[in-house]
Amino acid sequence: MLSNHLKDYAEKKYGERLPYLKAAGCIPEEELWSCTPDEAVLIKFFYGTMPLRDAGEYEFGTFLSFVKHALWLRENKDWCAALPEDIFVNHVLYYRINSEDISENRSFFYEQIKNLLPEAGCGSDRLRETVLAINYWCAENAAYQASDMRTASPMTVYRSGKGRCGEESTFAVTAFRSAGIPARQVYTPRWAHCDDNHAWVEVWLNGKWYFLGACEPEEILNKGWFSHASSRALLVHSRNFSDFTGEMAEECIGKEGVTYFYNNTSTYARTKKLTVTVRDREGKPAKGAEVSFEILNMAEYCSVATLRTDEKGEVSLTMGLGDIHIRAMLDGWFGEALVSAADQDRAEILLDTDIAGMDWLTDIWTPEEVKAPEDYPVNPGTVTSEQKQKKREKLAAANRLREERIQAFYNEEKAEKYPEEKELLQLAAGNFEELYRFLEKDANPDRKALLHSLSQKDYKDAKAEVLEDALIYAGQVRGTWEEDTYRNYLLCPRIYYEELTPYRAFIRGYFTDEQKEGFIKDPESIWRYIEQNIGYEPEFDYETICASPVGCLKLRQGNPLSRKILFAAICRTLGIPARLNRVTQEAEYLGSDGFRVPGKQQEAESEKAAGRKAGLTLQAEDGGKWIYFQTWTIGKLEGMRFATLDYEGLRFDGKECRLELEAGIYRLITTARMPNGNQHASQRIFAVKEGEEKEIFVSLREGSIEDMLVRNEIPEFEVTNSAGERQKTGDILKGADGVICFLEEGAEPTEHVLNELMERAGDWNAMTDSGVRLVFIVRDKEALSNKTVSRTLEKIPAVTVVYDPEGESAEPVARRMYVDPEKLPLLAVTRAGMTGIYASSGYNVGSVDLMLKILSLQENR
Repeated sequence: MLSNHLKDYAEKKYGERLPYLKAAGCIPEEELWSCTPDEAVLIKFFYGTMPLRDAGEYEFGTFLSFVKHALWLRENKDWCAALPEDIFVNHVLYYRINSEDISENRSFFYEQIKNLLPEAGCGSDRLRETVLAINYWCAENAAYQASDMRTASPMTVYRSGKGRCGEESTFAVTAFRSAGIPARQVYTPRWAHCDDNHAWVEVWLNGKWYFLGACEPEEILNKGWFSHASSRALLVHSRNFSDFTGEMAEECIGKEGVTYFYNNTSTYARTKKLTVTVRDREGKPAKGAEVSFEILNMAEYCSVATLRTDEKGEVSLTMGLGDIHIRAMLDGWFGEALVSAADQDRAEILLDTDIAGMDWLTDIWTPEEVKAPEDYPVNPGTVTSEQKQKKREKLAAANRLREERIQAFYNEEKAEKYPEEKELLQLAAGNFEELYRFLEKDANPDRKALLHSLSQKDYKDAKAEVLEDALIYAGQVRGTWEEDTYRNYLLCPRIYYEELTPYRAFIRGYFTDEQKEGFIKDPESIWRYIEQNIGYEPEFDYETICASPVGCLKLRQGNPLSRKILFAAICRTLGIPARLNRVTQEAEYLGSDGFRVPGKQQEAESEKAAGRKAGLTLQAEDGGKWIYFQTWTIGKLEGMRFATLDYEGLRFDGKECRLELEAGIYRLITTARMPNGNQHASQRIFAVKEGEEKEIFVSLREGSIEDMLVRNEIPEFEVTNSAGERQKTGDILKGADGVICFLEEGAEPTEHVLNELMERAGDWNAMTDSGVRLVFIVRDKEALSNKTVSRTLEKIPAVTVVYDPEGESAEPVARRMYVDPEKLPLLAVTRAGMTGIYASSGYNVGSVDLMLKILSLQENR
């Protein structure tokens, strides 16, 4: 069944890994003897291409379950049998999709969806219908919910019924692969037009990839709410964990560890091949220079692709037609530039700056205008009214079934025994019994304390054995620590965003009594042990995931983040409070003078002698505008790149904000993003010395009203008028300028907007007299009984009120106008009918006045 080409590839890759597998005792030689020849090839394919940490984390039988299921599909499903071999092994067989925890799940998913699969010999249209049906099944079992960066497994998403986009897409890909339908996660690491990213799914049908929104079903393929957003992407990519490719190989845009990235941008956006030439100080081509392509998003330059220059000093990247920041580095020298792919297809960067020098630290603000790609209908994907109605009905049924299934997990009678834990038990969904079993074991009050130390996502998949391991061994080393210190830095099993595992019993048994005593006396020796005994092979790493403390010790391998987590795990096991610093992500243990970074004892003593760390005070005219990861960030130079510090949630105290920093070189970035996606940005690079108190004034470069305007065609949608008839919004606007207001009566943001409308009632009446249409869209006629709504209608009588009983019309309008679809009220200013020129969601002070100015500007043109 398998080609000699694949067999040779698997043997070669497996042979390259054998030394590391043998050293870790993870070599599956005995198990391979019991496999069929084809099973053995695919197992070797796994062990030869997987992130090395996976070999130390999961049992052989887990990988074998994926192999057996994939081979069964290849033998029994004709659509799977007909696949090219590279598509089969990378996108049906492969066990890992993203950074999810791995478990035997393919057979489970297959059993859930097998009734949706066609009979043998089905045509392409029937298989296409199957793909759409499976996505409805996905929606029936999972819906979007924002959460932290840890990727929950497909089984966790199924049991909880919730997941963010990366989890929904991993869940959907698992479902498709379990049916023998090739699927992959497609990802824009950062949008260019807004501060976010997104992941979705592609499926392989009839020799071609088609896209769909994960757990967001449509009646056709190549359709999703993100269709317009993706047309503005600078980069869209997919990943493989092997370079086993066939005749239709895609553009590879780099390799990081075991992960190969493939460029899919041309499917979604207008693109150009940008060629960058890097030259050294003498003007000669710089071979082997590292070139990082960076998108300004969340007020930081995020690297989305890294390539090495060839003999000509060149790299090329197919990318969207917007601005991208490029940083080139080689042998301690660097150069950078903001490049516009819309205006040029070639760029040149000179390595003219010595990273070790100080003359490039000008300590002044440097402004940058960063343009996002323009909206363009690459994948218009129109659907009929009948298809829209069919989707509404099927999605409503899917939502109802999902909520009923998830609610059934919650046992009110059991939860009543733990009133303070009722909320987390409800969040647990399908993990309810696991948490309840942990709580019920005995009356130890630390059981409750431990649960409350976890993240919300942990409630969905934390295992009782993991929690028990933490409880038992933390209790043995409790000492006299204060309650908060004990709960957060000794008892809690979570250190960062790693998978929770029962590491304490293993660590206690792994080290000798003599070693443990030495560690307790000198926590610095734990870090020295890790540096001496835990290796790191970057080429076998997948940096998005980290090894568990147990896996790290078994393999004697771990990436930098894994080592830090291991340090904290050993410390907590032995009764030394430890953590990862939220801002710097450095491992720290609690010493006599506070938390300290291991390996930096001499630096700490030097800082103590100097009196204190460096201090940076930011001064602003209006501290309320400064939102971290939105309007500003600060990064510290680490090696050749700036690493953004995590001050999420930090707020200015009035007009100032003080940061305590280590001595070093820093970069401040400020940015004001306009509604059209462009940014008025500035950056400032400077040094701070030990004990120095530095002050910097920060300001945002505000845009003009013209900067606020866009021209996005809003898709036609229907509402119900006062006579109970369905009416198109275009017919209501009648080709005039207008403002469409989606309201949530009684909610505070809507109340604010309505009050602002009434304050300027005279101006709005003048606008409506001149032909501007003001439309209120509410759920039903009950909204009219709200006092603020009724008073507004009295003061501005020309308002047209219509109804959206399903509450489904606001989201597509918000998506089309690139504002938050989760927040009402949604206000959209339209030009000559359904051309959106400005929108806002939620309550923004002055938004009503701004809309009046925009409408006045339109009238005067």
